Amino acid sequence: MNAFLRIRAIALLVPAVLLAFHTAHAQTLSPSAAAALREQIQQQQNSRSQSPQNINSSDQEKNRGINSDQSGNNNANSRNSDSQQGDRPENKLPDKPVTSFQRYVFDTTGKFLPYYGDNALKQTTRFNDSNLPVSADYEISAGDEILVRAWGGIEINQATTVDRDGQLDIPRVGTFPVAGVKARDLNNYLKAEIGKYYKNFEISATLGKLAGLNVYVTGQARSPGMHVVSSTSTLASVAFTVAQPGANGSYRSISLKRGGNTVATFDLYELLRDGELKNDRKLQPGDVILIGNAGNRVALNVEGPAAAIFEAKEGETLQDLVRMAGIDLTLIRQDSVLIEGFKADNPTAPRAIEQLSFQRALADSLRDGDIVTMFPTRQVFSNAVTLKGNVADPARYPHFPGMRVSDLIPNTDMLIPPSYYEQRNALTLNQRVGRKEKSEEMQVKILGPLPIELQKKGEKNANDDTSLPLNNTVGNQSKRENQQFQTGTFSDLRNSDQLQPTVEDTVRNLLPQINWEYAVVERLNKKELKPQLIPFNLRKALAKDNTQNLELQPGDVVTIFSADDADIPKADKTALIKVSGEVRAPGYYQIKSGETIRDVLVKAGGLTSNAYLFGTKLTRRAIQAQQAEQLKKALEQAERLLQASTTARAGSALNAGDASTAQNIAASQQAYLERLRQVKPDGRVVLAIEPDSNTLAELPPLELEDGDTINIPPTPGQVAVFGSVFSQGAFAYSNGRTVFDYLGDAGGAAKSSDKGSIFVLRANGTVSSAQQGWVPFVSGLYGKKALPGDAIYVPEDYERTSFLKTMLDVSTVFYQVGLGALAIEAIRD
Repeated sequence: MNAFLRIRAIALLVPAVLLAFHTAHAQTLSPSAAAALREQIQQQQNSRSQSPQNINSSDQEKNRGINSDQSGNNNANSRNSDSQQGDRPENKLPDKPVTSFQRYVFDTTGKFLPYYGDNALKQTTRFNDSNLPVSADYEISAGDEILVRAWGGIEINQATTVDRDGQLDIPRVGTFPVAGVKARDLNNYLKAEIGKYYKNFEISATLGKLAGLNVYVTGQARSPGMHVVSSTSTLASVAFTVAQPGANGSYRSISLKRGGNTVATFDLYELLRDGELKNDRKLQPGDVILIGNAGNRVALNVEGPAAAIFEAKEGETLQDLVRMAGIDLTLIRQDSVLIEGFKADNPTAPRAIEQLSFQRALADSLRDGDIVTMFPTRQVFSNAVTLKGNVADPARYPHFPGMRVSDLIPNTDMLIPPSYYEQRNALTLNQRVGRKEKSEEMQVKILGPLPIELQKKGEKNANDDTSLPLNNTVGNQSKRENQQFQTGTFSDLRNSDQLQPTVEDTVRNLLPQINWEYAVVERLNKKELKPQLIPFNLRKALAKDNTQNLELQPGDVVTIFSADDADIPKADKTALIKVSGEVRAPGYYQIKSGETIRDVLVKAGGLTSNAYLFGTKLTRRAIQAQQAEQLKKALEQAERLLQASTTARAGSALNAGDASTAQNIAASQQAYLERLRQVKPDGRVVLAIEPDSNTLAELPPLELEDGDTINIPPTPGQVAVFGSVFSQGAFAYSNGRTVFDYLGDAGGAAKSSDKGSIFVLRANGTVSSAQQGWVPFVSGLYGKKALPGDAIYVPEDYERTSFLKTMLDVSTVFYQVGLGALAIEAIRD
């Protein structure tokens, strides 16, 4: 062991010495050579510094790698031998290179065009005839396998192969010549031959694995050489596999040679274009397939998949190529076709371009190297005027001389979009389904059978959103109806309000408001090639005011806007107000611009005797959106302050108890923020109303907006006390009692409460707090008179530090000071 360690130490030392030596003499080498040498020595040192276990494991890994390589080579050899003997795996043909003409077309047009027919050719060839159907005219040849079964007077169950002489040897029966016998005659032929020696038997003879044929593919082929193909192969079938044309090969001149003579010439285009197998022949062993040189090549540059490079025979025209490509001529411009070709009479500029009409170009003969460009039809209308926007039937309408806006829009029915009727009919359908007195059978007759998933009980997904948002668009209406029909049983749908529209849906105007003051005609200035917008007053145009009833021109686009497209003046908007609560006629009222809360309450019949005018609640959508945005910003700021406060508390913690307390406080505050995130602003507008008000004249003259809701509550008979008190609850209201009295009814504020932050939420939405007075029992909150519907809240003091914790901290400080004094005294002694 010691000898091994000494040897190992020397082995580690030698590279270090060499490294130092070469480092010292590195100036004699080039910098790159010196660096390479240092790296090589360092690698040797690192490899030798491995432990014996690592060295052994590395050697084992290398041995395993060598063995696996040897195993892989053996497997590869076995696979090669298998492929030489029987079924071969797929042999991918060599990639077809890009031709110089393809490159030229790409440089000219910016498009890479394939050759017509390339997509139809197979990319692989496989010799596996076990699953190929055999035609009845197939002639049996040497190498074919025949499965023979006989029963009765003789028992035969034998698979045998036809020998090279065309003989079929059936053991214990005899040898029979079968070469040249057709597949459909094989059964009867063998029965007749064997019947010469045996009687009273039945026989079944079927073909098994067929022999392959050796054929030679020559000329401009993609993969020239000898290939083994199925004995059922024909000239057409090998043209799609092993005898594919190469880069310079012809698709239209594939010849079959047999015994030195040309037996047939096959044209792939005739098969691809017309589906005809003219001059197709069955292959025989030793056949030669010659791929001729490519003929005239013409590039067809059009939009879509029909663009390709074609091989054209002499005399073929553009019409022939268009028929091959299957181009829809209705989408091709008839006025212009460009043909770019070679002109041999001008060697200095051999390329020239001709612009022909479509009909003339179709009849022209094509030359080698031509590039034909055909343009798609322009979407230009000679006599069209387009109507779009908030209209019933957006479309192109024919123009006539003297046509004006009022001719395009003859009446207001043209401004009612189909969505209005769809939504109105859908609401009627929903109401009909919602009637509980209808039987299920009647509902099935109305709606048709429900989907199967609705008939399965208890499959409601908790994540599905079945809320009914108020929206007047058809898309959202359809989406809402789809959501309604996704979950629940038929009984659930019948007894629930999911299918019932809200009352506001049934009375709110489903027709988008038209912007009567502004519509526009878009016209192309053909001289400047600039779009020109010509605004007009739609109301006056329909009234045939010629100053606004513009005369239209072909190509004009008339756009009608709604109030959703551009915010229209408030005076032009239709406002719908919801009134509920203690009024004589609660419901929905349409008001004019400038009407106030007093006006709409007069329309609602006035107040009842139990109305609590001080608690009037007015909500507005715009205020609700503003409150939501402000709440979001406030919560974001509060979260940032909470994170900073948590970090400060954690940094100032003196012990584990302080750290735990800081974590608890942070968790409590975070939970409070999460509760605040669940709060949904109601958009309430606080009204300046005196507590003893009881007439409409005492309401502020506040103008109303579309979507406002007014609720007049009944006079409440309680005062609520919540928060950090001994007994939370609602207490009966008694006239003359103060806030302090009701706090006393709840047991008073707890020790942990923040008495300086107590506040009262009044029924009219205002807040009174303890911060508003200097003498709590006289002019402060406690002395204020309580009102019906008040909510008194006593908050918790989250920043309060317990006296016990303070005394513990003080004791700890004195304890540390005492220890320090004792230590100093001990040093002195």
